[in-house]
Order: sequence, then structure tokens, then C-alpha cells
Amino acid sequence: MWSPDPATVAAARWYGGKGAVISSIDVDDVLELGDGCALVVFTVNTADGARERYLDVRGEVGGPLLQRLCDGGGQGDFAFLPAVGLTPPAGPGRSLEADQSNTSLVVDERWVVKLYRRLHPGVHPEVELVAHLSRDGLEFVPAYGGSVSWDGHAVALVQAFVPGATDGWAWAEGAATRGELGAMGALGEQTARMHRALAELGVAPADPGERARWVQEADAQFDRALSLLDADDLAQVRPHIATVREELANLATAGEATLQRVHGDYHVGQVLMAPAGLRVIDFEGEPTKSVAERRLPGCPLRDVAALLRSLDHLIRHVERDVRPGYLAAYEAWMDQARAAFLEGYGPVDPGLLRAFEVEKETYEFVYARTFLPEWTHVAVAGMGWLMGDRAA
Repeated sequence: MWSPDPATVAAARWYGGKGAVISSIDVDDVLELGDGCALVVFTVNTADGARERYLDVRGEVGGPLLQRLCDGGGQGDFAFLPAVGLTPPAGPGRSLEADQSNTSLVVDERWVVKLYRRLHPGVHPEVELVAHLSRDGLEFVPAYGGSVSWDGHAVALVQAFVPGATDGWAWAEGAATRGELGAMGALGEQTARMHRALAELGVAPADPGERARWVQEADAQFDRALSLLDADDLAQVRPHIATVREELANLATAGEATLQRVHGDYHVGQVLMAPAGLRVIDFEGEPTKSVAERRLPGCPLRDVAALLRSLDHLIRHVERDVRPGYLAAYEAWMDQARAAFLEGYGPVDPGLLRAFEVEKETYEFVYARTFLPEWTHVAVAGMGWLMGDRAA
């Protein structure tokens, strides 16, 4: 039986076991879609005993899979759940040229078929939240078209395609280099509307036990981040370790906090700029966490903190890779962009927001070292900015 190549899997952006030695690969199931197109569910076994399930894509599967979804029903362990309004394909589809940990295919310039490459058991947060927000009528979330699952693992999500849209990093990069605030205020307002819509799924206060757990998890995450850094990066972070611990402790005490469903991985790269306005995508949650963890209610300020941190990461990328030599100007733009976003969003507790920003930056180290090592420099610089380092 055909099986994915271990070397190819190990080098893939979507593979989460970076650094682990693959001992074997087991093929769990194959969905044949005709003309050499297929989806392959497989399990990666590593030398340290870990087992993770993934999806491989063979051929131009966009159109055939969309047709199978339109038909509905099931096929073996695969289940096809179309939404009202889903239309059959007229062609095979094309790949979206984007740097991501999944595979997205555009079919008929009308639908996006998003294939999850790393598979987790249980209800997928993106399928759940996109379906809810689509029913709620939020125009800035592309409409839900249906989903495909395998043995309780989400395999694919279909959403409306947004024609003429500019990638989030691209439009924000342009705003930063030109010194324009652009849509930052509108993005803040939109984020508040998104949170109000997600609150319809339930809201509760965060009790002291929950907030103590936040601190414990943040400390553990910071420990992991420190363990993953190489000597040079650790040397830059080490002077701030005590202060970071103090900042994380404020998660237990700063302000009042509520719990509800949230986006879970909110950054400017998740916000498309379309001719008709901003569009929010990718409700998967943080990729280093399990699906069960991603579905847990969280504090909306986590999304706000994540978006603000992404503005910092954006300017570090611009300074290093796009238009170097203007870091002070980029940091000044970021200050204004942060202010415009927060004004649009509405009142927040500054102490709690600050604690969530520090916590998010510790996560950025873990994400970079796990999925994108070349991104570590933005986490190092971002933590420095939070700790008071400023460009001259």
C-alpha cells in the first residue's frame, strides 16, 4: 500500500513533531475520489513513542471532494455534512498560495476547501464557530459551506471564497511601511462584534481557581519556551525572566475576567482585506494545543492581546526582511495602530491586557521553535519591547 514518505513528512510545515525521529508511518484509511485523487489518513510513529495522525492529499482533490460533500451521507469512516446553499463544483480547483499549516483549495472562485493536515479527535472549534457565526449573519466571517470528518476527526471545512482579498500580513505590512493606520479602528470594532456574537454560546465569570490555573499554565509555558531556546536567544531573554514571572502572576489578580468562546489564534494574518471590507478567517485556535483545549472558553482579552502582539511581530518582519533601517518609525506606527484598534474595540482593563500580552509572547517562542524556527527572532524582539526595549 502506498504510504507517505517520512522525509517529506518531517520537512512539511504542517508536521508538528519537529526534531523527533520518525520510526514508521501507518496508513489508516484512504478516500478515493477518482482520477488519481485521494485523501490519505495516516499515523506517524516517532522514536520517542509519540503517535500523531495526519492527512495527506493526492491530486487535485478540491472539486471531487466538494462534489462528494454536496452528495452528503457517509463512506466508511468518512462523513459528509453539507450546509444549505453549498453548490456542486464546475471544475477541479486551485491551491491558495499562502504560508500555512493546512492546505486550502479554491473551487469555482466561489468556495474554499480547507484541508486539516494534522488531525485531532473531537468537535473541531473552527467548524463549530464558523457554522455559528455564519448562522448569526456576521458579514465579515465567510459563510459556512459544510464539513468532512473521518472517525470523529475533522478533515475539511468549506467556506465561501472572498474574491479580490489581500492577505492579512500583506495589507498590514503595506500600512506599516507607509505609516498608515488604515483599517485598525474598524478592526477593533469588528473584533468587539465578533466577541459579542461568540458570547451567545455562553458567558461566565472566571473564578479564582480558573485564574490561578492561568498562572500555572503560563508559568509552565514559559518554562517550555526557555527550554526550547538556543544559547544566543536565551541570553537575550534571561535578563527579563524575573519580570516576566511577575507579569504572568497578574493573570490571577488584574481586573475582572469573563469566559466565553473566542477566536483562539487571532492575529493580522487572519484578517483579509477585501473590496467589501475586512474578513476574519482561521478559527482553529492555537495549533500547539489539542482540539479539546481549543474548545474551552477563554477570556476575550486573549484575542485582543494576540492581535496586538501580532502588530509587533509584523514590524519585526518588516524591519528585517522588507524595508530595513526604520525600526523607530515602525514602532511609532505600532503605537498608533494599537491605540486605534483599542479605541475601536472599547474599554479594556489595561493590567489584564498587559498580562495576556506577556503570556502570548511566551507562547510565540513555543510556536516558533515547534513550527517555524526562523520566526524566533520576532518573539525575542517582541518580548524585549514588552520589557521596555525601544528603538533609538
